Amino acid sequence: MNWFWNEAVPYIEVGGAAHVIYIIMLLIIFGFIYRQRHRFAGRLRRIYIVFALLGLIHQLMITSWYIFETGYDLTNALPLHICRVVVWFIILQPFIKSVWLTDVIFFFGLFAYGSFALPIAIHPPFHFVGWTFVLLHSMNIIYPFVIHWTTGWVPTFKGALRACGLFLIYFTVILIVNGWVDGNYFYLNDRPFLHDMADIPYTILNAAGTFGIFMLGLLLSKILLKFEKRNY
Repeated sequence: MNWFWNEAVPYIEVGGAAHVIYIIMLLIIFGFIYRQRHRFAGRLRRIYIVFALLGLIHQLMITSWYIFETGYDLTNALPLHICRVVVWFIILQPFIKSVWLTDVIFFFGLFAYGSFALPIAIHPPFHFVGWTFVLLHSMNIIYPFVIHWTTGWVPTFKGALRACGLFLIYFTVILIVNGWVDGNYFYLNDRPFLHDMADIPYTILNAAGTFGIFMLGLLLSKILLKFEKRNY
């Protein structure tokens, strides 16, 4: 078996050594960028371009793997998992240059924290897809911080409501696509929890729970901003 590439390589265990390595990698990347935060002011265009290029690299990497390893199995290969959607927003941001899109990137990107906290069906760090996992979810988490340090942008309740509206559109598309291709986008079929719950209540719970996650993210961001002001 090719342990670097093969789809059959076993997934990591939650709480295992590989899981800890992923968290350490995120902390190292975040720590490095945090130390450079004072250099970002006035360089928004460069930051947009750098993140967009990283996003394109990620999409090229993961799409190539799905094509050559799985034959681009539509049940999981489409760029519809929410963190991959965020990367497309990051790629588009240099052209749109919109605050509301930054809002959406932040709130949608909150799910990346869950991916690090509870990695479901994730290959090990030495696997090619493990590399894409780090790149994808690190971008989701770090991008809003960098935009904040560059422009002073902060999450708002209005931005959360906009993100909720767009999420409902995204969620509707996911339900349709899952039905068409027997997919597992947003993990609605192969669930990480509540396996015995009926489909309709589970779907409603996911939609309502997302609003709760957005509100929690907004609250925690306000707390972090207070600590940040004390440090300046």
